[in-house]
Amino acid sequence: MHRLLEQQTKRFLRNNAALPPGWGMFLAAVENAYSGAATGRQGLERSLELMSNELSGLRADLAERQLAEAQLERLLSLLGAILESTTDGMLALNRDGRIVRFNQRFVEMWSIPDEIMAFWEHQKVMEHVLSRLKDPGSMREKIAYLQQHSELESNDVLECLDGRIIECYSLPQPLGVDSVGRILSFRDITERKCAEKALLREKEEQQALIRKLETAHNQLLQSEKMASIGQLAAGVAHEINNPIGYVNSNLGSLGQYVEKLIGVIEAYERAEPDMSASPLLDEIRSLKQEADWGYLKGDARELLKESAEGITRVKQIVQDLKDFSHVDQAGWLCVDLHQGIDSTLNIVHSEIKYNAEVIKEYGVIPPVECMASQLNQVFMNMLVNASHAIGEDNHGKITIRTGAENDMAWVEFSDTGKGIAPENLNRIFDPFFTTKPVGKGTGLGLSLSFGIIEKHHGRIEVKSEAGNGATFRVWLPVKQGGSASAKTVDLA
Repeated sequence: MHRLLEQQTKRFLRNNAALPPGWGMFLAAVENAYSGAATGRQGLERSLELMSNELSGLRADLAERQLAEAQLERLLSLLGAILESTTDGMLALNRDGRIVRFNQRFVEMWSIPDEIMAFWEHQKVMEHVLSRLKDPGSMREKIAYLQQHSELESNDVLECLDGRIIECYSLPQPLGVDSVGRILSFRDITERKCAEKALLREKEEQQALIRKLETAHNQLLQSEKMASIGQLAAGVAHEINNPIGYVNSNLGSLGQYVEKLIGVIEAYERAEPDMSASPLLDEIRSLKQEADWGYLKGDARELLKESAEGITRVKQIVQDLKDFSHVDQAGWLCVDLHQGIDSTLNIVHSEIKYNAEVIKEYGVIPPVECMASQLNQVFMNMLVNASHAIGEDNHGKITIRTGAENDMAWVEFSDTGKGIAPENLNRIFDPFFTTKPVGKGTGLGLSLSFGIIEKHHGRIEVKSEAGNGATFRVWLPVKQGGSASAKTVDLA
């Protein structure tokens, strides 16, 4: 329109025609209007351009969001597949402790009924799970505690009413520095726990068997040691009896000869007054003085006496060893326990004589059917333990009493030592248990003694107070069942 008005004006001017009145003002107005329209169009075009750019940005954002949503959907699908593929029951809670997700294994593990699943009420689900536990209160308290301490992990073992054992592992779900919820994993470990218990029982049985084997092994070693002592005693007796017999016989003869020589010399002494004029008298007196005849005469007799006592002592030691080990007897025998105690006392005399006085209060007891060498071993253990209880730096008393009641005989060992602590009374017969310092004992003496007395169908009673000594009483049946063929022997 602006162009048409411009052409019309040019025609007026070319024909020298006068312009219509107001035409100039009209043209100015049109020019102004056109100029304003052009400016508005430019603004509109700019706005449209900006809107187009913004729309392009929105389309890009929308595409990016759609891509993110697709990725999120894939991740959620993957997470769901992982939750469903695991053999554990999985439960997800939000920060308020309410259920937001679970897997099918969780439903199966806790046997959640369909009516609860249909409406899926959080409280009913949790109460149903808790109702399956032996101790629901503890689990309820644990959940509340974890709710207040959202940063903590936990691992609990739950016992179910149906006998199952469930392991519950709880892990916080962090988002940055905050926790947005919690994941609970439930695993049925019933078979594993049963296997662990079976393994533990088997281990305890093996340990018990090992202890029995060790005890049997040590008893065998001790028996072999006793047999070796017996064989040694028999060998010593065999090898030394003849030489000792010679020495003993010769000492007897030598004693007689010495007495005769002394008699001869004393006869010469009586004849000295009649030899006053003899030139040999001074020489004889000089020889007597050099030999210290007065001392020599007495000392020779004393030496012969001590030598004879020494020979007797050696013979007694060999006999005590034989009596202690009973190498000449085998099997079950009816023996005098007093003889066994006395021979054992002779064996351990050198160990206990420095710190203990032995008091014997023997009663009347019949011969007891037993394995004599094994009982002597028990007596030795009792005596040595009593001496150790008194201590090396002290001096006390060991009292041995014997007696009989009905068809049982008993031997009692009491000491004035330090006694036994109450907490140790039930353990003193355990293999390798000892309260002695390292190197002072193996912890096998009382254990082996207990086994020997048990083999004899007897028992050992213990009474003790810490600081007031201890008393061990050994009870033995006079006769063993089914051993009527045992014979009474004199071990002296």
